[in-house]
Amino acid sequence: MVIVNLYKVKWNKRYTSKEIAKISGLSTATITKLTKGEHVDMKLSTLEKIAKFLNCSVKDILEEIPD
Repeated sequence: MVIVNLYKVKWNKRYTSKEIAKISGLSTATITKLTKGEHVDMKLSTLEKIAKFLNCSVKDILEEIPD
């Protein structure tokens, strides 16, 4: 299974959910869900927006974990 590991990247960069939402154009609710690992069905374009804002690759915010 692949999950979004936004929490690790977000805190390493020291951004708040509101800052990421404002710059990426995503809602704070979406960012919060990603940080908590609640949202599993993300569009690639959403992940690309977040990665662009955090100046990282999409691979950096995804993590594969055993089922």
